[in-house]
Amino acid sequence: MTPIETSINQYYNMMKLLKILLAVMCVQGLSKFQNLDLNTLRFAQRQASKVNNVNSNFSKKNKSQENFIADKLINPDEYIVGPGDQFHINIISSNETFDHNLIISPTGQLLIPSVGMVNCSNLKLSQLIKEIKKQIKSWNTSVKINVELEVIRQFRLLVVGQFSNAGYFIVTPMTRVSDLFNQIESEYNQKVKEAVKVNKESSFSETFGMRSRIAVDDFYNRKLGLEEESDNDISLLSKRNILILRKKDTIEVDLEKFKVTGNPNLNPYIHQEDVIKIPYKKQFFTVHGGVQKPGEFEYKNGDFIIDAVTIAGGYHPDAIIDSISLIRTDKRNITESTYLTNEEAKNTFIESEDHIMVPFSYNKDPHNIVEIIGEINYPGTYPIDIGQTTINDIIDVAGGFLSSADSSIVYINNSEIVKIPDRELERILLKDEINRSIEEKAYVKARIRTEKGALETSLKTIKDKNHLVTNKDVIYIQRYFPYIEVIGAVESPGRYPFSSKYDAKDYIKLAGGITKNASRKRFVIKSTTGQRLKMKNKQELHYGDVVFVPEKLDYNEWYAAKELVSALYQSGLLIYYIQTILQR
Repeated sequence: MTPIETSINQYYNMMKLLKILLAVMCVQGLSKFQNLDLNTLRFAQRQASKVNNVNSNFSKKNKSQENFIADKLINPDEYIVGPGDQFHINIISSNETFDHNLIISPTGQLLIPSVGMVNCSNLKLSQLIKEIKKQIKSWNTSVKINVELEVIRQFRLLVVGQFSNAGYFIVTPMTRVSDLFNQIESEYNQKVKEAVKVNKESSFSETFGMRSRIAVDDFYNRKLGLEEESDNDISLLSKRNILILRKKDTIEVDLEKFKVTGNPNLNPYIHQEDVIKIPYKKQFFTVHGGVQKPGEFEYKNGDFIIDAVTIAGGYHPDAIIDSISLIRTDKRNITESTYLTNEEAKNTFIESEDHIMVPFSYNKDPHNIVEIIGEINYPGTYPIDIGQTTINDIIDVAGGFLSSADSSIVYINNSEIVKIPDRELERILLKDEINRSIEEKAYVKARIRTEKGALETSLKTIKDKNHLVTNKDVIYIQRYFPYIEVIGAVESPGRYPFSSKYDAKDYIKLAGGITKNASRKRFVIKSTTGQRLKMKNKQELHYGDVVFVPEKLDYNEWYAAKELVSALYQSGLLIYYIQTILQR
């Protein structure tokens, strides 16, 4: 081989080596770049995971805050953890930070990634936090650990009793018995509203006659004050004898006493697997006289007389606390009355059906006052001297009428007299309507028009008589509305401005005149008395009066003809029998 050929071969060999070296370098470079991309991707994924955890964390916190409002901070030494509780665990090492949002499983286990399982059964929050830190420390002793209870759990609680919606309710470990009771009431009321809505919708299918009867009954109830709330399941539930069945223990709950004392032991938190027993009210006692809230209260075994006074709101400032009257009937139906001092009341047990009377040191209502409201300059309550103060005196003290007041009419009522039952009305209403006499029907009609204890008259009459006011009177001055209402068979029924120059016929003309189906009768309904009067020529009107033009009654002509023929036949038959008798 010549030297030239040898040098050429060496050149080609060197070129091959260079190509191989370049190829190796490219492969290594690509590998480095690939490793860099993979590391970058892993880092980005880790950061995205952290962001997602934070966002998820935030949304869960917001959801939890919507469902849960605490009355105080959670005590780690009292809070018992359970399935559904969510924890935020933050682990900080020398070169990395780990964040975990972990939930206790339905089996009571908490799985910590790369660490293991933690048994949470029957552990308090402080105990679980110690156990979590202990487990993580066994994996890496140099890390710093932060544990936070992030979201508290919800669970189903069994409530037993005879009421209609007894069963399971969703609660939290921070739910008190009073919260649960309110939830029971709320769900019941919601069901009642839905039932009423359904009934209203179905009422459209009722006949006109039935709807009219319902409307009349409703009017009687509202006007006469006869409408009473019917007892329902919830109103009968006990608030003083609620029991919490907690494993082998039985805890007594008294929500009425909690309401007035604020003792949290009477209204404890609910635990998972508790059973709440709510019975009906069975026994009662009464407290009257010098207490803040006299009335009938539910009896609870083991209470003292002083507890009864506490439940009734405590003593009135003017009460004589060392002369408490206790009236008690024993099993032999013998009634005894004893007097107790305040100290004796602290050590004397109360019994069912006891009557407690706390006397006043003087008249509990020493101030005689009246109230004036409506179109008056200074509405409010004012003191009076019984037998001396007149309604004009009260109007003067209250600054006189406003310019918008109807000074010709004054309404007076009495908040105490209206509470006195009308025995005559009650007697009449107990009778079937068909069996009521004309006078009894007239009495019901009059009572509907006039509320018990009320006075509605012109101011001129009151000035002439110097009408005296009495304690608890309520005086109402109404706004001046100068209008006449025309209704019935007229072309344009409605409200028209009052003018003393116009009579009833003029107002019928203003309303466009009568329609084709108007009857011949005309009436004026007086605003002051509600009486219906036959309209006369030049009938004077007072603002607020109603002019009423009735429509003709619709009837079937064929049916009317049959009725007429039947009446004529009966009359003819009667005449025939009379003539036959006379001829004999």
